[in-house]
Amino acid sequence: MLTGCSPYTEPATGEYAAVLRRGETVTKADTYGRFAALSVAYRESGPFLVASENHSMRLIHNDKIVVKASEAIERWTDFAQPVYFVKLPEDDSVLALVHEQAGKAVVEKIAASKDGYRGNETYAHGFPLSPGVRYFPGGQRPGFLLRGLPLKTTVLPSPPEGDDRLQAVVLAAISPDGAAFAFVDSEYAPSVVLVVDADGKRRDPIPLPRIYLGDAPRYQFNPYERLWAWSRTAFAWHKNGAGSWEVRPEGIAPGAAGARNAVEQLFISDQTGYRSCFAAANAACLPGWRGANAAELYRIFSRGGEAPPFAYVPSAPVAAFGAGAGLLLLSRGCCGVPSYHVYLDGEPAAVAAQLSARLRESKTPFVRVDACPRRTGNDGKCEAQLARQIGRPESQGRELEQLLDTWDEQDGVLFVMPSMVVAVRANAQGGSVIQTLLRADFSRKD
Repeated sequence: MLTGCSPYTEPATGEYAAVLRRGETVTKADTYGRFAALSVAYRESGPFLVASENHSMRLIHNDKIVVKASEAIERWTDFAQPVYFVKLPEDDSVLALVHEQAGKAVVEKIAASKDGYRGNETYAHGFPLSPGVRYFPGGQRPGFLLRGLPLKTTVLPSPPEGDDRLQAVVLAAISPDGAAFAFVDSEYAPSVVLVVDADGKRRDPIPLPRIYLGDAPRYQFNPYERLWAWSRTAFAWHKNGAGSWEVRPEGIAPGAAGARNAVEQLFISDQTGYRSCFAAANAACLPGWRGANAAELYRIFSRGGEAPPFAYVPSAPVAAFGAGAGLLLLSRGCCGVPSYHVYLDGEPAAVAAQLSARLRESKTPFVRVDACPRRTGNDGKCEAQLARQIGRPESQGRELEQLLDTWDEQDGVLFVMPSMVVAVRANAQGGSVIQTLLRADFSRKD
């Protein structure tokens, strides 16, 4: 009885009273044309007569309710006519586009939004790609593009099964005819580019020297603007011999490593080594390599291991670190950045010694983890050596420290350079594997 007498259920008053329930008030009204987006507050009585204030948004057209309640209504300002993004809570929070057609309000649901998409405080509903086009990135998927008006949704193709380990799902560029898409693995620090056609067919990925696209507030700006600007200078679109689109990164070309051993450079410097690539179909990559066949993969992965989808072998014998190089693989590895590893026919100790020698010859500072003294107290593993040799600061990013803490000498020999961590270990075939576990600029605190 007392709840029924509550003042919060008094009839609505004011300009928008006709579209309000009892107890509701408009705290803000954003009008455009015949539309008005209303911020509505209302109080509800709870247990023991304790009232709580609630807020929602309401979209009206010609003083009639179009969307009764939504957590978010945003006007798409690219158009002269009123166009709104609206979340529809009654339909699992599917995103809809509301606009006017023939004098009436039209609500068009965007089916691609049902799987969710990422945004930030400033760009809650897509990131502007070009006038009238927005990019909606997915979590572990490429997401979709939205074009208006008329409304057109383009679901971006996902990499084929098995390729998702690269996590190259961030849109970096679109081919001139819109038939292919270039994806990278990060909007902040890309390290690989993968081209996928609209029908899902893909080119082999091309790893890149890891680049950091600058520091900026993470949640209040469009991080894709700088990624798209970078992509326009970092690589160019070309048609390959089969008539399919590929990208050829600038500065990554056959012979880019000069007279140096291209395979060895992969494990000496991220910035130098990853200016070479090995995908035979891409004209920008080194000649003399081809995709591994099933028999060559079986020799390595016959004991139940899963063969990575990107595997290459030399057409003629190739030596690296004093041993014969066989299978070269590109995979995401243990620590999140796509990198190469190579199967060699030499013993691990000999390969590790050769790597040490090459690093000294190139004057590349490094820390060999098995040479670090045992830890005392709570000191980090090799902390003093890392600070002295490569200038490692006290870091907020703990990937390197976590890797060192979990690494056991039985796992192989670990080398830390300024831009990468490399492991040399034994393989089941009696030789060794040299593998890049982490590529990053270790001078950065983040």
